[in-house]
Amino acid sequence: MEFSSDAEMQRIPELTREFFERVLFDEEPLFVGDEATIWDVSTAAPEVLIKRCSEYYQTPVSQEDLRQPLWKLIRQLNERRNRRPE
Repeated sequence: MEFSSDAEMQRIPELTREFFERVLFDEEPLFVGDEATIWDVSTAAPEVLIKRCSEYYQTPVSQEDLRQPLWKLIRQLNERRNRRPE
């Protein structure tokens, strides 16, 4: 079995750890490649994932957002959280 690259995921280890601890706390993937989306690492229903992401990062999240590669989604959620007004 051949795995895809995980170079992008390796660039954000702290953000990834936070995401799995706070959003996907009931999932434990062994490997997350750069092509993986949230659907590749989670069995939760879309509405559950949208709610968890939206609540934790305090920003609206759509199903379209969840279709991106996971590394991109994690970065985006973090950027949105950091941009929100205090």
